Amino acid sequence: MIKNKITLFTIPFAGGNKFSFQKFNPYLEEHFNVHHLELAGRGKRISENLMDNVNDVVEDLLLQIKGKTHRDYILYGHSLGGLLGYLLILRLEENGLHTPSRFIVSGRANPCLKPSLIRHNLPKDKFIHSLQKLGGMPSEFFNHPELFDFFEPILRADFQVVESFHFAETRKINTKLSLLYGNNELFSLQEALKWQDFVSQEMDFYQFEGGHFFIFDHIEEICTIITHK
Repeated sequence: MIKNKITLFTIPFAGGNKFSFQKFNPYLEEHFNVHHLELAGRGKRISENLMDNVNDVVEDLLLQIKGKTHRDYILYGHSLGGLLGYLLILRLEENGLHTPSRFIVSGRANPCLKPSLIRHNLPKDKFIHSLQKLGGMPSEFFNHPELFDFFEPILRADFQVVESFHFAETRKINTKLSLLYGNNELFSLQEALKWQDFVSQEMDFYQFEGGHFFIFDHIEEICTIITHK
């Protein structure tokens, strides 16, 4: 048994919750105290109002990890979680709080890249089509209207968080970065590698086979990378 484990915080993708990374747990819990952060309006916080403003979401995440960052910790976010993780580290720095020893991001291009598609206000049929193209959701999700109707407001709110955000400047975080990229992503490798402009420390890079949700096809390999970092 490993004593004094490092803490690992995860931030989910749009529509995700604290159970989204559950399949990662068997590979991580031996080495880390794992905390899957939960956004409002889903999972165990289903009774709370959804948030569609990025500043409110980041402040909420800050409140969740305060008091748990006095020792070394790692932050991992996928897609929406990658953007929120970056903004959370900026907020931690602004407040003089202990920042993560490493930030691991997947499924997200550099923070200044504008979204190629505004999804949150699409008509329902086009919204569904955009989700199917994005991948990561079983066909049953779209074949059961009650299930989709339940998750639709959550997804729209999360996409609005991303799509209403824009950085006019490049702000560097003082944290080491590991970037994970799927070779069939919706954004280019060049757009992903521009993350280097947003960190003042080292950045390393790993490429995988797959699209936006490649992480679920390479769980063990990704967990090995996280553990080595």
